[in-house]
Amino acid sequence: MEEITPSPAHLLTPSLWIVLAAFLLLAVAGSVINPLHEATDELRHYRFVQHIVQLHRLPVQGEMPCQAQGHHPPLFYALGALTTFWIETGRGVCAELPLNPFWQYRYWEVGRDNKNLYLHGADEAFPWHGEALAAHIVRFVNILIGAGTVVLTWLLARVIWPTRPYLALGSVAFVAFNPMFVFMSGAINNDVIAAFSGTAVLYACVALVKSPTGLSRRWGLVLGGLYALALMSKFSLAVVVVLIAVSVTYVAWRDKTWRLWLEVALIAGVVTAVLAGWWFARNQLLYGEPTGVERLTELWGVRNPADSWGLAIHELPYTWTSLWGRFGYGQIPLPEWIYLGLRWLVGIGLAGLAVPFLRRQWAELRPTAVPLFLLALDVTLLFAVLFNYLLISPAGAMGRFFFPALPALAILTFYGWSRWVEWIWGDQRLEIGEWNISNLQSPISIFAWIMNVLMALLTAVALFGFLRPAYAQPPTFAADTAVPNPINAQFDSFVNLRGYELNTQTVQPGDELTVKLYWEVTGQPPGNYLLFAHLINEDGLMIAQRDTHPGLGNFPSSQWQVGDRFVDTIRLHMPETMVAPDEATLSIGLYAPGAYRLGITAADGTGMGDALPLTAVSLQPAPGELPNPLHQNFNNQLRLVGHAYNSRLFRPDDVLAVTLYWQADSPPDQDYEVAVAVCDDPCPDWLGPRVTAVTPLVPPASTLTPGQTISQTVLLALPGDLSPTTYLIHVTLIDPLTKAPQNVLAADGHILDDRLLLTQIRIVD
Repeated sequence: MEEITPSPAHLLTPSLWIVLAAFLLLAVAGSVINPLHEATDELRHYRFVQHIVQLHRLPVQGEMPCQAQGHHPPLFYALGALTTFWIETGRGVCAELPLNPFWQYRYWEVGRDNKNLYLHGADEAFPWHGEALAAHIVRFVNILIGAGTVVLTWLLARVIWPTRPYLALGSVAFVAFNPMFVFMSGAINNDVIAAFSGTAVLYACVALVKSPTGLSRRWGLVLGGLYALALMSKFSLAVVVVLIAVSVTYVAWRDKTWRLWLEVALIAGVVTAVLAGWWFARNQLLYGEPTGVERLTELWGVRNPADSWGLAIHELPYTWTSLWGRFGYGQIPLPEWIYLGLRWLVGIGLAGLAVPFLRRQWAELRPTAVPLFLLALDVTLLFAVLFNYLLISPAGAMGRFFFPALPALAILTFYGWSRWVEWIWGDQRLEIGEWNISNLQSPISIFAWIMNVLMALLTAVALFGFLRPAYAQPPTFAADTAVPNPINAQFDSFVNLRGYELNTQTVQPGDELTVKLYWEVTGQPPGNYLLFAHLINEDGLMIAQRDTHPGLGNFPSSQWQVGDRFVDTIRLHMPETMVAPDEATLSIGLYAPGAYRLGITAADGTGMGDALPLTAVSLQPAPGELPNPLHQNFNNQLRLVGHAYNSRLFRPDDVLAVTLYWQADSPPDQDYEVAVAVCDDPCPDWLGPRVTAVTPLVPPASTLTPGQTISQTVLLALPGDLSPTTYLIHVTLIDPLTKAPQNVLAADGHILDDRLLLTQIRIVD
C-alpha cells in the first residue's frame, strides 16, 4: 500500500498554485465579460440573495410575485447576503429587466445574433455601483467557491496517489479549465457550491478508506458536518449519503470495528440533523413534505416519468454539451467539433481504466480499487439524479447539475489516460533541457501539463472567441468612410442610413442573405425602436423577414448618442419552402413596438414612406428534379422533399391544391395522416385554423421502402368569407391512433416544431 501523506497542506505544490491562478484569471474574465443575469437562472438566484438582504427572511415558494429559486437550501444565498447586505441597490426584489424578445433567434447556431436575453445599459458599466456591484460581489464569492472545488479535486487525486502528483495535475485540468465550470463559477448560482460540497464529501470518504487508523468517533463529526454542508448547498446531493455509507461500512468490515460503525453512523446522523434538520422541518411546515419538491413541480411544471424516457434520452446529447460549454440559457453554443473532441477525450480516458486489467497489473489496482470504486459510484449516483430530473422536469437538460460529480469524472478520465500513456511509453524518463521541476521528465507529467494547457486554451477561446462576441456592440466606422451604396435616408430625426451592402443578389432556398446597414445617429431617440428587414415579391407575399433590436440586440436605440456611427449586420434566412424562381425587393425600416413606423425622408426632404426599398433580389430554385425541393425530417420516419401549389393568388371559393412529395427515411414503423391547413399569420394552434384537410398518406407509409418517393395532392376549398390578405400554409404529419403531430427535426436532431410552414398564399378581392 502506498504511503499516506498525513496532512492535506503537504499535498499542495507549486503546480496547483499555477493552475489555480489561471482558473481565477479566466473565471474573473468570464464574470466581467458576461453581462448581469445572462447566465442560466442568475436573476432568480440573485433574487434569493436580495430577498434575504431586503426582507431579512428566506423566500417561500409561490409567495413572491416573481420567480426565484426559493426551493433551494439557503447556504450559498446566505453567503451572498452576508457579503452584500451593506449595498443599496435601489431596486426591489422582483425588479424586472428589459427583455430582448428576439433572444431565441436560431438559438442553436454558433454566432452573435441576438444571444442576449436582456437589454443592458450603462448602469452595468465599471466602476460598478448599486445592483451591478452587489451582483459582481456575489459572483466573486462564487469564483472563490469554484477555486475551492479545484483545490478539492487536486487533494482528492493526491490522497489516492500521494506519490504521483502528476495524476492530480492532469485531473484538475478537466475542472479548472472546463469552460462551463469556469463560466458558472463567474455567475450567481448554487451549482458550483454543490460541486464544492459534493467533492468535500467524496474527499472525506476516500480519505477514510485510505486512512491506516480506520474509524473513530471523529469521522462521525466530519462526515455528518460535510453531509449537512451538502444538503444545505443543494438537495440533489442527498444521494451522496450512499458514498458515506459505503465507505464507513467498508472500513468497519476491513478492520472488524462494527461497534465503531454504529457509533459513527449515530454521530453523523445527529450532526446532520442538528445542522440541516431545521431546513427540512421548515419545508414540512410550509409545504406539507420535507423536500419542497412537490410545491416546486406545481409552480414550475412536471413531466410524467412514465412518458418521458424517450425524451430524456433524446436530451442527453444536449446535456453533455451544456456540461462543457453552452453559455447563457443554452443559446451560445460552441462549435460541434469541440463537443465531439471532448467526447472522444473523455471516452478514451475512461476506456483506459481497463488497461490495468488487460495488463494484469494487480499491484497497481489493489491500493486504489476502493477509492476508484467510490469515484465511479459518485459519477453513477449523480448521473442517476440528473437522469431522474430529465424524467420529471422540462428544465432538466442542464449539464451543470452534474457538477458535483465532475471532479470524480475528471480523475477517472485522466487516470485512464495515464494508463494509456504508460502502456505506450513505459516508465522511461525524458530529458528536457535544464528544467528543474519535480517529475517533469515523466511522460505522464508532461502529458498532464499538455492537458492543462490545451484545456486552458479551450476555455480562453470559449470565453473570448464565443462568449464575448455574443454580447459585443456592433462595429463603428469613421465619419469620412466611403460607405457602399450610399443613400443618406433620414429616419425621423433620429438616425440616418448612410449606405448598405449585400453579400449576394441571388439566393436559393436555405441560403442566407446578409445586409450591412451603415447608420449615423443624428438625434436622441426617446426609447427603443426595432429594426425590420422584409423580402417581399411582386404579389406582396413575404419571402423572408427579420425583426431585431439594432446591434443584434446589443445596441438598442435607447443607448444611442448623437454622433454614433455603427454597422448593423442583419441576416435573413431563406426558408427551404421558398417557391422559386421569383423576384423580391429587400426593404428595411424602424418602428416603435406595437405602435408606428418611423417616417423616412431623402436628402432633399422628399418623403419616402415608412419602409425603405434597398434592392431587388433574385430567387432561384434549389437543384433537383422535384418542384421546390427541400429536406424536412419528420421524426426520422418521412422526409418532405418537395412541394407545389396550383397558384399563390386566390379568390374566395377557389380551391387550393397542395402537392407534397414524401420520401421514406428508414422503413416507417406505422402509417400516418397528413394535415394541410390554411391559417392566419401568426398561425394559431394547428387544430384551429381557417381551413384544414386531413387525409391518410397514400400509399400507406408502412408499405414504403427506404428512399422511395411518393406524391400526394391535398385539396382545400377556400371559403367565400376569407378576408383578402395573406395566409400561411402548414403541413403536419399525424399519428392516426394518438392524433399526435410528429416533430420536425433539424440536421443535428433538435426539435424545430411539430408542423412545417410552407410559403404564403394571398386572397385577393
